[in-house]
Amino acid sequence: MMKHGSVARNGGGNGSWNRVSSTPGPVLSTFQSREARSTLSMPACLRAALIPLDREDAPAAQLTLKGGLVLGGLGAELIFNRARDNGPRGRTEVTTKAILVPTGECLEFERRRFRSGVGGDPAAWVQIRDGGGNPLTDELFLGRLGQGYRPMDPSFTALVDAETFISPIACATQLDSDLTLRGEMTFLRGVSARVVLRRRGGSLWWSRPAAAVFDLDIVKPGQRILFPTQPIWAGDHGGALRSLLFLNGEGEPIGEEHLLEPAISTQ
Repeated sequence: MMKHGSVARNGGGNGSWNRVSSTPGPVLSTFQSREARSTLSMPACLRAALIPLDREDAPAAQLTLKGGLVLGGLGAELIFNRARDNGPRGRTEVTTKAILVPTGECLEFERRRFRSGVGGDPAAWVQIRDGGGNPLTDELFLGRLGQGYRPMDPSFTALVDAETFISPIACATQLDSDLTLRGEMTFLRGVSARVVLRRRGGSLWWSRPAAAVFDLDIVKPGQRILFPTQPIWAGDHGGALRSLLFLNGEGEPIGEEHLLEPAISTQ
């Protein structure tokens, strides 16, 4: 299991996120960085609540959505070739794993406050969509707003682009085991929540037309999470970095193996 980690939000307009981490020394000019990139489906859950803010006779007049986006986690496995010192000729593998996004990491979003203009005591539904309006879940019934705040935790997958950069650390020896791993994950289509309010008519809610519909941004398309820069060491085997695999939050491979050129320049 991948452990949890803290996250801090960057300033600026891109709304990116990153964890606090130490940065290694400068990279030697004799080295060349290597890159692995893949488009993945990131498991996620919107853990939030829809909260009425106004008087009891019109609980839906003003509402706010508060909470966070909980991520399923992402890791990487680096695979090295190693020449055998003893026994018959051949090669064996050495692997090392790194956490890129901890399982359960939560990206809190600012409160989304809005006025509905709907009187009485309507019921609310929520549907998770991407930034283009494509549904990621069915409509989830939250209940009557006159009953107070309405919690939700719909699960879905979000399309992301994961990109890693592998660079050697400045050191006296030029080994593939003296590497750093960094990168970022980008939400390609974003995540939004559609809130639907319906007034009751007879014994059924679902047959009623929507009294009001609101689309609220949770994660905008292009928003990034920066991976922490971390050292990678696979032992004193003197072998070459061969490939990288992305891992899900449970440590299982996802996507294809990304073959990498040698991380040391031939200069």
